[in-house]
Amino acid sequence: MKLKNKGRKIYKTKEKNYYGKSPAGKFFSALLSILLIGGIGFIGYSVAGPMINYTRKQGDEEPQESETTVPEEISTETQTENSDVSTVYENKDKIYKAFFLSEYDMSSTESIKTAIERIPQEQGIEYIEVPLKLKNGKLTYESSVQEIIDSDIVQPEITLQEIARTIRKEGYTPSAHISVFADSTIPKIYPQYSYMIAETLYAWQDKNADLWASPFSSGYNDYLTFIADEISGAGFKKIICSDLSFPEFTDRDIQEINDERLESESRYTYLADTANALYETITSNNSDMLIEVSASDVISGKSEILKPTFINADTIVVDINLDEISRGVDTGNTVYEFEGTVSENVIKMLELAKEELSDFNIAVRISGGSNNTSDILTAKDDIKEKGYVSFVLG
Repeated sequence: MKLKNKGRKIYKTKEKNYYGKSPAGKFFSALLSILLIGGIGFIGYSVAGPMINYTRKQGDEEPQESETTVPEEISTETQTENSDVSTVYENKDKIYKAFFLSEYDMSSTESIKTAIERIPQEQGIEYIEVPLKLKNGKLTYESSVQEIIDSDIVQPEITLQEIARTIRKEGYTPSAHISVFADSTIPKIYPQYSYMIAETLYAWQDKNADLWASPFSSGYNDYLTFIADEISGAGFKKIICSDLSFPEFTDRDIQEINDERLESESRYTYLADTANALYETITSNNSDMLIEVSASDVISGKSEILKPTFINADTIVVDINLDEISRGVDTGNTVYEFEGTVSENVIKMLELAKEELSDFNIAVRISGGSNNTSDILTAKDDIKEKGYVSFVLG
């Protein structure tokens, strides 16, 4: 979020002299004042002028008063000479430099350690972000949540404490990634946690025959809160929440579900309520919550969660999936093509999404499996020159 401190203006008032004087007295008083002011000004300039010239280095410009001051807790990317880079202000506490592990790295502590050893060195990476609740709803760790224990879902043998401990031993800070509503696992056990087809006991399915959890379900929201509590309570300092969204409903889908809340212009408030409940749980365990959104969804106007007046979380991870945007992004009115280098495509996407993201701290996630590491690292360095210092690789 860009911050600007205009400083505090100090207003001075002139004091009037109410002592009576004769006309002659007033004249001589005024003359004496003029002579004194002129003498002091001459002496001051005679002394101060040479001192200023002596202390000023050759080639320095005349000093100018600045109306903008930056607090110490705000760091900036310095704008270089002859550069069109706009300065982006970043709160030091909000800077996030992470490497994202895949779900295939989560089978054991040894596989996590092996994955960490492959991370490029000297890139300033501080956090290891691990997927703990996948896009299909499955967990990659052994949970104590009752909904999971009562189900027939195969439990992973690795615990949250073991994951966090392994990451710390490798010199990094553990962070977690959870998919919120893109969950087709729990609704199979509890259909009422999903969107229900009107006047039936059947859960609605999308075009891929996948179930989605519903923000209208208090039971599912409780389940999410339990998940967030045990993850943040296990020492994961950043919790990144993705898929805080509705699925793409067709007109026929809305008719089948027949829930007037889906057609309401304020339906995003249900997403915000879930996000804020997660925020309260996560921060109560001294962890930070970040919200991840798809860059393609942002420029297409599909990221309903981006309402800064309704959500407490102020840091957005914008995911630029290079494989996804290589096919172009259709916003409904315009089709954007991305045929440049990785850096050019990432920067173009950030420019397109800039206005929608202007009220938040931003971390840029560069994802997609078909690009080589050197291209992604180059893109990371290039966006830093544009002021984006927080990033997630992978």
